[in-house]
Amino acid sequence: MQQLRTNINNIMNPKTKILLFLFTALLFSAFQKNIALAGGFGVSPSSVSNKNLVPGSVFQEDIILVQSQPDVALNAVATVDAEKINSWFTIENGNNFVIPKGVQQFPMKVTVKVPPDATLGKYKGTITVNTAPVGAQKTGVSVVLGASVGVDLNVTDVKVSDFSIQSFQIPDVKKGSPIKFIIKVKNDGNVENGPTKVGLTFFDQYHDKQLGQQEEFITEKVPAFGVKDIAVEFPNNLDAGTHWADVNIYNGDSVIIDSKIVFNIAEQLAAKKLFVLPNFSTIPVWEYLLAVAIIIIIILVITIVIILRKKDENKDR
Repeated sequence: MQQLRTNINNIMNPKTKILLFLFTALLFSAFQKNIALAGGFGVSPSSVSNKNLVPGSVFQEDIILVQSQPDVALNAVATVDAEKINSWFTIENGNNFVIPKGVQQFPMKVTVKVPPDATLGKYKGTITVNTAPVGAQKTGVSVVLGASVGVDLNVTDVKVSDFSIQSFQIPDVKKGSPIKFIIKVKNDGNVENGPTKVGLTFFDQYHDKQLGQQEEFITEKVPAFGVKDIAVEFPNNLDAGTHWADVNIYNGDSVIIDSKIVFNIAEQLAAKKLFVLPNFSTIPVWEYLLAVAIIIIIILVITIVIILRKKDENKDR
């Protein structure tokens, strides 16, 4: 035992202790780095879910990959494991992509295309996202980030008609130009759909004096599960300035939005003249006299040329 202690003491000389300390510190540092990277990674929403798909449907979901400490660029690999329906899924960036350094929230757009001959029923699975720092193979750092997205789909033959209004606005417009009312519509159903009519009641900037009322029907529709901006134009006979509009958006005969909005009308710019006459009062007198003299000389030259030509013609006869 004493001999063993002596051998250990001989081995653990100051130089060896320093090397061992540096190796331990390096290993601990790498371990800590992996732990830091592994924490604070998630997805939102946590699933690709739709209960109202029909054969032939196209459905998209934006999955946000969230990391709390985006200190390095990450190589990401997305793997779909949904048994018979793997071919239904497409990821916009591809199954292999890079999350740049400094990006805390990275969108991963997942598209589901249901074949026209798809069998009705429920389908489940997962989309797994594994990541590692760019250049991990060179540095020897293993996979440190991962998350799973659930797949929960239902293919049915029941038609579902449902939509929601995400936002609406009236962009600033010039006096006399049509007032454009823009609605962002999200179709939550499996058939094309959308609002049917918009009514606007216009007021002055204090919302005291009513200036007019108009309604316009909407024929444009939003595809199933889609999001779309629909623009409706109204005649504009309002003066320049700030105005209010009371907004009614209809689905059939029912009012689904009853709100107010403020917008601005700018003065119409005067049309530019193609030709502008000069201000003759600013032209010096000598320029007038010079111009008249030049015109007289030109007339005299032309007259002399004509007379000489006629004389030559008479001689030839």
